[in-house]
Amino acid sequence: MKYATALSVAVAPLAIAKAVNNVYPQKRTSHKQQLEELAGLDGLGGTINLAHGVSLGQATQIIVIWANPGNDAKTTTLHEQVTVTQTVTAGAEATAIGTDTLAAGATTTAAAGAIATHTVQVGGSAGLVFVPDQVKANVGDMVIFEFMSMNHTATQSTFAEPCKAMEGGMDSGFQANPNNTVSPPPKVAMQVMTTDPLWFYCKQKGHCGKGMTFSINPTAEKSQAIFQAAAIQQNGAGAGSAITGNATESAVAAPAATSTAAVAAPSDITQGTGTIQNGACVCAVQCSTGSFPVNAAQGIGAFGGFAGGIPESMMETV
Repeated sequence: MKYATALSVAVAPLAIAKAVNNVYPQKRTSHKQQLEELAGLDGLGGTINLAHGVSLGQATQIIVIWANPGNDAKTTTLHEQVTVTQTVTAGAEATAIGTDTLAAGATTTAAAGAIATHTVQVGGSAGLVFVPDQVKANVGDMVIFEFMSMNHTATQSTFAEPCKAMEGGMDSGFQANPNNTVSPPPKVAMQVMTTDPLWFYCKQKGHCGKGMTFSINPTAEKSQAIFQAAAIQQNGAGAGSAITGNATESAVAAPAATSTAAVAAPSDITQGTGTIQNGACVCAVQCSTGSFPVNAAQGIGAFGGFAGGIPESMMETV
Protein backbone atom coordinates (compact mmCIF):
# COMPACT_ATOMS: atom_id res chain seq x y z
CA MET A 1 0.00 0.00 0.00
CA LYS A 2 2.82 2.39 0.75
CA TYR A 3 4.35 1.69 -2.65
CA ALA A 4 1.07 2.25 -4.48
CA THR A 5 0.71 5.67 -2.90
CA ALA A 6 4.26 6.65 -3.78
CA LEU A 7 3.80 5.57 -7.39
CA SER A 8 0.58 7.53 -7.84
CA VAL A 9 2.35 10.68 -6.70
CA ALA A 10 5.31 10.03 -8.96
CA VAL A 11 3.16 9.78 -12.07
CA ALA A 12 0.90 12.76 -11.33
CA PRO A 13 0.71 15.00 -14.45
CA LEU A 14 1.42 18.17 -12.47
CA ALA A 15 4.67 16.74 -11.20
CA ILE A 16 6.01 16.23 -14.74
CA ALA A 17 4.34 19.14 -16.54
CA LYS A 18 7.48 21.28 -16.78
CA ALA A 19 10.05 18.49 -17.09
CA VAL A 20 11.23 19.57 -20.53
CA ASN A 21 13.52 16.57 -20.97
CA ASN A 22 10.51 14.30 -20.66
CA VAL A 23 8.17 15.85 -23.20
CA TYR A 24 10.12 15.92 -26.42
CA PRO A 25 9.96 13.04 -28.92
CA GLN A 26 12.87 10.71 -29.36
CA LYS A 27 13.36 11.93 -32.91
CA ARG A 28 12.73 15.52 -34.07
CA THR A 29 13.67 17.54 -37.05
CA SER A 30 15.05 21.02 -36.53
CA HIS A 31 12.79 24.03 -36.98
CA LYS A 32 14.77 25.00 -40.07
CA GLN A 33 14.17 21.55 -41.57
CA GLN A 34 10.46 21.79 -40.82
CA LEU A 35 10.21 25.08 -42.69
CA GLU A 36 12.17 23.72 -45.64
CA GLU A 37 9.85 20.72 -45.82
CA LEU A 38 6.76 22.91 -45.64
CA ALA A 39 8.06 25.16 -48.40
CA GLY A 40 7.95 22.21 -50.78
CA LEU A 41 4.63 20.67 -49.75
CA ASP A 42 2.70 21.81 -52.83
CA GLY A 43 5.62 22.20 -55.18
CA LEU A 44 5.56 26.00 -55.14
CA GLY A 45 8.37 26.57 -52.64
CA GLY A 46 9.69 29.76 -51.09
CA THR A 47 7.40 30.32 -48.10
CA ILE A 48 6.33 28.54 -44.94
CA ASN A 49 2.69 29.57 -45.47
CA LEU A 50 1.87 27.01 -48.16
CA ALA A 51 0.21 24.44 -45.89
CA HIS A 52 -3.20 26.10 -45.82
CA GLY A 53 -1.71 29.36 -44.55
CA VAL A 54 -0.28 27.88 -41.35
CA SER A 55 2.87 29.27 -39.70
CA LEU A 56 4.46 26.83 -37.26
CA GLY A 57 6.06 29.22 -34.81
CA GLN A 58 9.00 28.13 -32.67
CA ALA A 59 7.47 24.75 -31.71
CA THR A 60 8.34 25.11 -28.03
CA GLN A 61 5.12 26.02 -26.23
CA ILE A 62 2.84 24.53 -28.85
CA ILE A 63 3.43 22.29 -31.86
CA VAL A 64 1.20 22.51 -34.94
CA ILE A 65 0.45 18.88 -35.82
CA TRP A 66 -1.81 18.99 -38.88
CA ALA A 67 -4.07 21.17 -41.00
CA ASN A 68 -7.09 20.39 -43.16
CA PRO A 69 -8.82 22.87 -45.54
CA GLY A 70 -12.20 21.15 -45.18
CA ASN A 71 -14.61 19.61 -47.70
CA ASP A 72 -13.03 16.19 -47.06
CA ALA A 73 -9.73 17.35 -48.52
CA LYS A 74 -6.45 15.66 -47.67
CA THR A 75 -4.94 16.45 -44.27
CA THR A 76 -1.41 17.85 -44.27
CA THR A 77 0.80 16.60 -41.44
CA LEU A 78 3.06 19.44 -40.29
CA HIS A 79 4.82 17.76 -37.37
CA GLU A 80 4.77 14.36 -35.75
CA GLN A 81 2.75 14.18 -32.57
CA VAL A 82 4.85 14.08 -29.41
CA THR A 83 4.62 11.14 -27.01
CA VAL A 84 4.75 12.67 -23.55
CA THR A 85 6.68 10.64 -20.97
CA GLN A 86 7.22 10.84 -17.24
CA THR A 87 9.83 9.61 -14.77
CA VAL A 88 8.63 6.77 -12.54
CA THR A 89 10.52 5.52 -9.46
CA ALA A 90 9.45 2.27 -7.84
CA GLY A 91 9.02 2.00 -4.10
CA ALA A 92 10.04 -0.85 -1.83
CA GLU A 93 8.65 -3.53 -4.15
CA ALA A 94 8.92 -4.33 -7.84
CA THR A 95 5.93 -3.38 -9.94
CA ALA A 96 4.63 -3.72 -13.48
CA ILE A 97 5.01 -0.73 -15.80
CA GLY A 98 3.16 -1.61 -18.97
CA THR A 99 4.60 -4.92 -20.11
CA ASP A 100 7.83 -4.47 -18.12
CA THR A 101 8.65 -4.99 -14.46
CA LEU A 102 10.38 -2.19 -12.58
CA ALA A 103 12.69 -3.39 -9.83
CA ALA A 104 12.33 -2.00 -6.33
CA GLY A 105 13.97 1.41 -6.09
CA ALA A 106 14.63 1.57 -9.84
CA THR A 107 13.74 4.52 -12.06
CA THR A 108 12.45 4.51 -15.63
CA THR A 109 10.48 6.62 -18.09
CA ALA A 110 6.97 5.69 -19.17
CA ALA A 111 4.18 7.16 -21.24
CA ALA A 112 2.22 9.77 -19.33
CA GLY A 113 -1.12 8.22 -20.22
CA ALA A 114 -4.03 9.24 -22.42
CA ILE A 115 -4.14 12.77 -23.78
CA ALA A 116 -7.24 14.96 -24.01
CA THR A 117 -8.53 16.62 -27.16
CA HIS A 118 -10.15 20.06 -26.93
CA THR A 119 -12.25 21.19 -29.91
CA VAL A 120 -12.67 24.97 -30.31
CA GLN A 121 -15.06 26.53 -32.84
CA VAL A 122 -13.86 29.82 -34.33
CA GLY A 123 -16.67 32.15 -35.42
CA GLY A 124 -19.91 30.84 -36.88
CA SER A 125 -23.44 31.27 -35.54
CA ALA A 126 -22.13 32.23 -32.10
CA GLY A 127 -20.63 35.43 -33.56
CA LEU A 128 -17.13 36.86 -33.28
CA VAL A 129 -16.03 34.47 -30.55
CA PHE A 130 -14.09 31.29 -29.86
CA VAL A 131 -16.31 28.58 -28.34
CA PRO A 132 -15.20 27.79 -25.73
CA ASP A 133 -13.10 30.90 -25.21
CA GLN A 134 -10.70 29.13 -22.83
CA VAL A 135 -9.54 25.60 -21.99
CA LYS A 136 -7.41 23.93 -19.35
CA ALA A 137 -4.85 21.65 -20.99
CA ASN A 138 -2.12 19.35 -19.73
CA VAL A 139 1.20 18.86 -21.48
CA GLY A 140 0.55 16.71 -24.54
CA ASP A 141 -3.13 17.61 -24.94
CA MET A 142 -4.45 18.46 -28.39
CA VAL A 143 -6.39 21.59 -29.34
CA ILE A 144 -8.29 21.47 -32.65
CA PHE A 145 -9.59 24.74 -34.11
CA GLU A 146 -12.67 24.40 -36.33
CA PHE A 147 -13.13 27.48 -38.53
CA MET A 148 -16.75 28.43 -39.14
CA SER A 149 -18.13 31.36 -41.17
CA MET A 150 -16.79 33.61 -42.41
CA ASN A 151 -12.97 33.95 -42.52
CA HIS A 152 -11.00 33.79 -39.27
CA THR A 153 -7.61 32.93 -37.80
CA ALA A 154 -6.22 31.54 -34.56
CA THR A 155 -3.11 33.64 -34.04
CA GLN A 156 -0.85 33.50 -30.99
CA SER A 157 -0.17 36.75 -29.12
CA THR A 158 1.16 37.86 -25.75
CA PHE A 159 -0.98 38.74 -22.75
CA ALA A 160 0.24 42.35 -22.85
CA GLU A 161 -0.60 42.88 -26.54
CA PRO A 162 -3.72 40.82 -27.26
CA CYS A 163 -4.16 41.79 -30.91
CA LYS A 164 -0.55 41.66 -32.08
CA ALA A 165 1.00 38.48 -33.44
CA MET A 166 3.64 37.17 -31.06
CA GLU A 167 7.12 36.93 -32.54
CA GLY A 168 7.82 33.25 -33.05
CA GLY A 169 4.20 32.30 -32.28
CA MET A 170 1.94 30.01 -34.29
CA ASP A 171 -0.65 31.31 -36.74
CA SER A 172 -3.36 29.28 -38.42
CA GLY A 173 -3.56 31.78 -41.26
CA PHE A 174 -6.94 32.79 -42.69
CA GLN A 175 -9.28 29.81 -42.97
CA ALA A 176 -12.20 30.82 -45.19
CA ASN A 177 -15.61 29.22 -44.74
CA PRO A 178 -18.16 31.48 -46.54
CA ASN A 179 -21.57 31.08 -44.89
CA ASN A 180 -20.46 27.69 -43.53
CA THR A 181 -20.42 26.25 -47.06
CA VAL A 182 -17.21 24.32 -46.34
CA SER A 183 -18.26 21.03 -44.74
CA PRO A 184 -16.52 19.59 -42.84
CA PRO A 185 -15.01 22.96 -41.89
CA PRO A 186 -11.29 23.84 -42.13
CA LYS A 187 -9.35 22.61 -39.09
CA VAL A 188 -5.91 23.16 -37.59
CA ALA A 189 -4.63 20.93 -34.77
CA MET A 190 -1.85 21.73 -32.33
CA GLN A 191 -0.32 20.03 -29.30
CA VAL A 192 0.16 21.93 -26.04
CA MET A 193 3.67 21.54 -24.61
CA THR A 194 3.47 23.74 -21.49
CA THR A 195 1.18 24.47 -18.55
CA ASP A 196 1.91 28.21 -18.86
CA PRO A 197 -0.93 30.44 -20.11
CA LEU A 198 -1.17 30.79 -23.90
CA TRP A 199 -3.03 33.58 -25.71
CA PHE A 200 -4.74 33.75 -29.13
CA TYR A 201 -6.91 36.09 -31.20
CA CYS A 202 -8.48 36.39 -34.64
CA LYS A 203 -6.49 38.76 -36.84
CA GLN A 204 -9.35 39.47 -39.25
CA LYS A 205 -9.69 43.27 -39.35
CA GLY A 206 -11.66 44.52 -36.35
CA HIS A 207 -12.39 41.13 -34.80
CA CYS A 208 -9.87 41.20 -31.96
CA GLY A 209 -10.96 44.71 -31.02
CA LYS A 210 -14.45 43.29 -30.56
CA GLY A 211 -13.19 40.69 -28.12
CA MET A 212 -12.52 37.69 -30.38
CA THR A 213 -9.86 36.10 -28.17
CA PHE A 214 -9.02 32.67 -26.75
CA SER A 215 -6.74 31.39 -23.99
CA ILE A 216 -5.22 28.14 -22.78
CA ASN A 217 -4.53 27.71 -19.05
CA PRO A 218 -5.42 31.26 -17.96
CA THR A 219 -4.94 32.11 -14.28
CA ALA A 220 -6.72 34.29 -11.76
CA GLU A 221 -4.09 37.00 -12.24
CA LYS A 222 -4.07 36.64 -16.03
CA SER A 223 -7.59 35.57 -16.87
CA GLN A 224 -9.40 35.27 -20.19
CA ALA A 225 -11.73 38.10 -19.10
CA ILE A 226 -8.80 40.46 -18.44
CA PHE A 227 -7.16 39.44 -21.73
CA GLN A 228 -10.37 40.04 -23.69
CA ALA A 229 -11.00 43.39 -21.99
CA ALA A 230 -7.47 44.52 -22.89
CA ALA A 231 -8.07 43.51 -26.51
CA ILE A 232 -11.20 45.67 -26.65
CA GLN A 233 -9.58 48.57 -24.80
CA GLN A 234 -6.45 48.63 -26.94
CA ASN A 235 -8.04 47.93 -30.30
CA GLY A 236 -11.76 48.57 -30.06
CA ALA A 237 -13.36 51.26 -32.25
CA GLY A 238 -16.28 53.49 -31.43
CA ALA A 239 -17.79 54.48 -28.10
CA GLY A 240 -17.79 51.67 -25.62
CA SER A 241 -18.36 51.50 -21.88
CA ALA A 242 -16.47 50.87 -18.69
CA ILE A 243 -17.83 47.32 -18.78
CA THR A 244 -16.46 46.49 -22.23
CA GLY A 245 -13.19 48.24 -21.46
CA ASN A 246 -13.09 50.73 -24.35
CA ALA A 247 -15.00 53.63 -22.86
CA THR A 248 -14.31 57.22 -23.85
CA GLU A 249 -13.24 59.68 -21.18
CA SER A 250 -16.74 61.12 -20.90
CA ALA A 251 -18.23 57.67 -20.51
CA VAL A 252 -16.17 56.89 -17.44
CA ALA A 253 -16.48 60.21 -15.65
CA ALA A 254 -16.51 59.33 -11.97
CA PRO A 255 -19.87 59.89 -10.26
CA ALA A 256 -20.27 60.46 -6.58
CA ALA A 257 -18.82 57.69 -4.45
CA THR A 258 -22.29 56.35 -3.73
CA SER A 259 -25.51 57.56 -5.33
CA THR A 260 -28.96 56.20 -6.04
CA ALA A 261 -30.94 56.75 -9.22
CA ALA A 262 -33.94 55.27 -10.95
CA VAL A 263 -33.22 53.15 -13.98
CA ALA A 264 -35.09 54.48 -17.00
CA ALA A 265 -37.20 51.82 -18.68
CA PRO A 266 -39.88 51.59 -21.38
CA SER A 267 -43.45 51.70 -20.16
CA ASP A 268 -44.01 48.00 -20.70
CA ILE A 269 -41.16 46.97 -18.42
CA THR A 270 -41.13 47.09 -14.63
CA GLN A 271 -38.93 49.96 -13.50
CA GLY A 272 -35.92 49.03 -11.42
CA THR A 273 -33.37 50.79 -9.26
CA GLY A 274 -29.61 50.96 -9.33
CA THR A 275 -26.77 52.26 -7.21
CA ILE A 276 -23.30 53.42 -8.19
CA GLN A 277 -20.73 52.02 -5.78
CA ASN A 278 -17.06 52.83 -6.37
CA GLY A 279 -17.74 53.44 -10.04
CA ALA A 280 -19.65 50.17 -10.58
CA CYS A 281 -23.37 49.90 -11.23
CA VAL A 282 -25.34 47.54 -8.99
CA CYS A 283 -28.84 47.16 -10.43
CA ALA A 284 -32.02 45.22 -9.70
CA VAL A 285 -35.10 44.84 -11.91
CA GLN A 286 -37.86 42.29 -12.33
CA CYS A 287 -38.45 41.10 -15.89
CA SER A 288 -40.67 38.48 -17.42
CA THR A 289 -39.20 35.44 -19.15
CA GLY A 290 -40.04 36.89 -22.56
CA SER A 291 -38.06 40.07 -21.91
CA PHE A 292 -34.83 38.46 -23.12
CA PRO A 293 -33.91 37.00 -26.52
CA VAL A 294 -33.82 33.26 -26.79
CA ASN A 295 -30.43 31.54 -26.57
CA ALA A 296 -30.28 31.09 -30.33
CA ALA A 297 -30.58 34.86 -30.82
CA GLN A 298 -28.08 35.74 -28.11
CA GLY A 299 -25.40 33.31 -29.25
CA ILE A 300 -23.78 30.48 -27.33
CA GLY A 301 -22.25 31.55 -24.05
CA ALA A 302 -23.79 35.04 -24.16
CA PHE A 303 -25.47 36.73 -21.22
CA GLY A 304 -29.14 37.71 -21.22
CA GLY A 305 -30.02 41.24 -22.26
CA PHE A 306 -31.98 43.36 -24.66
CA ALA A 307 -31.08 43.31 -28.32
CA GLY A 308 -28.91 46.29 -29.24
CA GLY A 309 -27.47 46.57 -25.75
CA ILE A 310 -23.86 46.64 -26.99
CA PRO A 311 -22.01 49.48 -28.72
CA GLU A 312 -23.03 49.90 -32.37
CA SER A 313 -19.42 49.54 -33.48
CA MET A 314 -19.43 45.98 -32.16
CA MET A 315 -22.42 44.93 -34.30
CA GLU A 316 -20.50 44.59 -37.58
CA THR A 317 -20.11 41.16 -39.11
CA VAL A 318 -17.81 39.91 -41.80
